[in-house]
Amino acid sequence: MSASHEVLIVGGGAAGIAVGASLQARLPGIDIAIIEPATTHFYQPGWTMVGAGIFKAGDTAHDMASVMPRGVRWIKAAAAEFAPERNAVVLADGSEVAYRSLVVCPGLKLDWQGIEGLADALGRNGVTSNYRFDLAPYTWELVQQLRRGRFLFTQPAMPIKCAGAPQKAMYLSADHWKRTGVLDEIDIDFCSAGAVLFGVADYVPALMEYVQAYGIGLNFGENLTAIDGESKRATWGE
Repeated sequence: MSASHEVLIVGGGAAGIAVGASLQARLPGIDIAIIEPATTHFYQPGWTMVGAGIFKAGDTAHDMASVMPRGVRWIKAAAAEFAPERNAVVLADGSEVAYRSLVVCPGLKLDWQGIEGLADALGRNGVTSNYRFDLAPYTWELVQQLRRGRFLFTQPAMPIKCAGAPQKAMYLSADHWKRTGVLDEIDIDFCSAGAVLFGVADYVPALMEYVQAYGIGLNFGENLTAIDGESKRATWGE
């Protein structure tokens, strides 16, 4: 056992950093450690803003050391295994870190191969995603370039990172087209694998106001199964 901490956080993304900072602020002097192998911290919620031309991609990337809460120990390693029977996390090198309380914030691994042809299509022929640092700027390029035609916004089945991100991208893009006077020339479709516009019913009426204002077509129960980037053809299934 290499070390022991009162609170051990696995994952140094936005969630892990926020939890560490919050605990440190409310419980000064508490022994907290964060396990995170990456040396760069990406503020992924900001990628939606990059895709809308509000942020630059570089604004969302920082040295991991610069965002670590003061007083929190950074363990620069990958977690390989949980050992709750002995209150420990096993690191990739085989060493263990013990804890009194464990907070797990590993995020989600994106399955680009889950849609046929998507991995090869991304970044060209009008196919993009705000869920990748290098592609969000391409989203903004496409939004600016489109003066007429069709733009499809898709949302896969849960679980996904930030279920509101696909809609935010759509509303921000539509606002740009409205401000530049081309909205009436663009056919916007929102194709979601879900059955409703948003999972929290109280938000739906307000969102529907934007859907109607921008003339967005809603398509529910539509799961993207394949992409042919060169022919600009999308295939949908259940």
